[in-house]
Amino acid sequence: MQQQIEAPTEEDIDHIAQAILHAQRVTTEVLGQEMDGTRADLALIQRLLDTGTIERESTYTLHSLGLAFGRAFVNENKAFDWWIVQDGSGRDPVLRYRDSCLLAFPKTMLSKRIKEGASLDVVSLFDQLSERLGRLIAEGYGTR
Repeated sequence: MQQQIEAPTEEDIDHIAQAILHAQRVTTEVLGQEMDGTRADLALIQRLLDTGTIERESTYTLHSLGLAFGRAFVNENKAFDWWIVQDGSGRDPVLRYRDSCLLAFPKTMLSKRIKEGASLDVVSLFDQLSERLGRLIAEGYGTR
């Protein structure tokens, strides 16, 4: 099946919201602090991961933290919004630049790196993503 980009359904929005609420609950339980959808969440996600309480196999929690990462990105980068990509693997939430094919996949952005055993600097990853997407937009990629 070829990749299709679609507006999220109510069910998709509900799944994203439930996952972000899960990330918020875990953060509050472990760190005693609440996420607010801003860049400050990145430090909370980092601290949570650094505690070692989230195991590599905790896929739903890692995906939820990835979506919380995405929420902070959307709130800081207003030209991006949530969309859904459907392909042979299913439906996944993505960050899409305007009405373009420029996409980022926050749901798995953290979990892939953690499962590979890579060290993870959440703020640096966020900044690198912002910089790389900004370069692509400046080069006109997001307008094709």
